[in-house]
Amino acid sequence: MNTLSRALNWLLGVVVAFYVGIFCNFPWRLALKWLLGIVVALALGLAWLYHRDSAPAGSPMGEVVTADEDYLTTQIIAAAIDVSVQERNTLMAASRNSTDPPSSAKTAPGYSPDTYRRDAHAKGHGCVAARFTVNRVADRFAYGLFAQPGSYDAVIRFSNGSPEVQPDSAADARGMATKVLGVCGKKLLPFEENGTAQDFILMNNPNFFIRTIEEYAQFNSMLANGNALDYFYSPRTSPLKWHIRELMLGKGTQKPRPDSLVTTRFWSGSAYALGPSGYVKYSAVPCSSNKPMPPDPKIASEFGYDFLRLELANQAAKGGACFDFMVQPQAPGKNMPIEDTTVKWSEADSPFVPVARIVLKAAPDNTAQQNIQCEAMAFNPWRTLADHRPVGVMNRVRKALYQAMAQFRQAKNCAQACEQHCQPKDAGAGCYDKCMSSCPPAAEPVSAAIPPDSCRLNGNGAGEGGGSK
Repeated sequence: MNTLSRALNWLLGVVVAFYVGIFCNFPWRLALKWLLGIVVALALGLAWLYHRDSAPAGSPMGEVVTADEDYLTTQIIAAAIDVSVQERNTLMAASRNSTDPPSSAKTAPGYSPDTYRRDAHAKGHGCVAARFTVNRVADRFAYGLFAQPGSYDAVIRFSNGSPEVQPDSAADARGMATKVLGVCGKKLLPFEENGTAQDFILMNNPNFFIRTIEEYAQFNSMLANGNALDYFYSPRTSPLKWHIRELMLGKGTQKPRPDSLVTTRFWSGSAYALGPSGYVKYSAVPCSSNKPMPPDPKIASEFGYDFLRLELANQAAKGGACFDFMVQPQAPGKNMPIEDTTVKWSEADSPFVPVARIVLKAAPDNTAQQNIQCEAMAFNPWRTLADHRPVGVMNRVRKALYQAMAQFRQAKNCAQACEQHCQPKDAGAGCYDKCMSSCPPAAEPVSAAIPPDSCRLNGNGAGEGGGSK
């Protein structure tokens, strides 16, 4: 029985008891006083628990690395793989046993229930081609990609936050992962130091709901076991250990479906270095000229499961929607911790400053080839220049987690595709090994619609204006 049902039953019981009490001349005034006292006590108790779970004043403004992070990260990765496998099994069962499989099979060409997906942001709405143009910025922001004006091709994957492939009407977080192409310079991601992409990963909420890596490992373990909500009330017998503030923050990330992803604001949540000594957070703010482009009402009614994909396809076909990409510098003496991503950095203390403009290109984004390629693509905040180094515990976890999940998905999906490709008897000996050796890497796919990722150099071997002019 869900919480709403229990609340309605409790209210019905109170009403019945009230009328029974009137019939029996029960002293209701005294009872109501007691009831009011209990409600006030519960409210005060919850407020105290919320405050107790809050970030302590004076949290570190810099990085603090704990000794057990590597060990806990391996646990988080294991739980994430379990979540991916479970969702694949769920979708395959639905496709076999249901007379009406998920609408994604109809509205997302290339959709397959047996694909291994991400453990979070599992449902993509499509990858759109874009142009990422760096502004001329103040010296304090002129590092890395923002060192000088320039224009780059980019690919943006929009997504729902849940590990489940569910209807867009469900309250959920939404994601915006941007891959800027042709960025010269050594990257921080292991084994991809010579890559030429720069990734920025954002969500439609300014802060996260979990503070420490220990809590993250505990939450992911419970998520993999199908009882994520128990994390907030665990242990049941020790209310003083409940995570009331984190519960409220988590509920805050579950937002109603937006009318359009291009009218939605996104934030990084976690912090990043900017140059040798500064720290910033990122945000993508939609241009005021962006307008929703809903699908035809008849189509939206039939395929509401994938409303955001259909709306994004309209935006991609027209092109022109834009975002201002902004940075928010950490202000000395203000409550802007690096390690605690549950703390929202106040825009009153430090406003966001635009450093680039993202503009969607006019190009179709909902073909089978593009969708398969989009879901094969990998994003990682550590696929970055050193001047934009990710900082804080959540970013340190992401380094290994995102890379391990990308490798897991690639290996499983490639093996699956090669097995199907080599099934015919005339496939020949060595077909599977040859197929696996040519299976494209997940990080840097190339197609006609998504521009090739190549670092464009001038005669001196340096990036020309930070990118292609």
